Amino acid sequence: MNYRLIAVDLDDSLLGNDLKISEANRRSLYAAREKGVHVTIATGRMLDSAMPYIKELSIDIPVITYQGAFIKDTKTGSTLVKMAVPLEYAIKAVEECKKENLHVQVYLENSYYFEKDNQFSRLYYRLSGIKGTEAGDLINFMKEEPIKLLIIDEPDRIYLYRHHFEDLFGDVLQVSISKPNYLELTNINATKGNALARLSSILGIPREEIIAIGDSYNDISMIEYAGLGVAMGNAPDYVKSFAQYVAKGNDEDGVADIVERFILQKE
Repeated sequence: MNYRLIAVDLDDSLLGNDLKISEANRRSLYAAREKGVHVTIATGRMLDSAMPYIKELSIDIPVITYQGAFIKDTKTGSTLVKMAVPLEYAIKAVEECKKENLHVQVYLENSYYFEKDNQFSRLYYRLSGIKGTEAGDLINFMKEEPIKLLIIDEPDRIYLYRHHFEDLFGDVLQVSISKPNYLELTNINATKGNALARLSSILGIPREEIIAIGDSYNDISMIEYAGLGVAMGNAPDYVKSFAQYVAKGNDEDGVADIVERFILQKE
């Protein structure tokens, strides 16, 4: 198959555990572009957090952020897709987090806010490189629809609360785990798969000619959408079950493995 677009997740996929793009992964993606293949990212991160990697890879097509709720052409500055969480449901979700004593952050395009600084807000800052704002009571603070709500806690509690929030909001919001510590709430239509379909339409590239690479539950929709859906070797078995190919792990140059095998035709 002549693949023309690669969409790759950042954390635990393209990025190693050191939060860097390995030299092998970088070289392979540049080599793919030299062959005429488009390269983009599809991440749950906010745009500003993803920008250093976008610049490092010299990505020149629209990028997918916020789990697919926000597609931006960083060359022109044009916002192509923006899907927010209805304020009614955002407030109800925050109320539930307060009731369950869960740390939650709300995102307004290029900024995020939380009620009080704690170990979870500091964990996010270390991983994202973007500092948030302590806003006090979030229910009183929220006057506009957020793009995303992020709950951060210990992995065992995140897996438990995924089902809890799916029961409460699964009919009106996307509820997805993006990292073991992260439970994300987005617009019901904001998935990486839907965003990739929108991007493929913009670029005029059929799904059969797309490779999507990811590692977590929020990547399943784009793994299913793409002509070649790839799970990283470090992905949970459940995520792997949706993939057509399982790559090496994120600390083993797994993205380079895919590019060399399916784009550069190296054995």
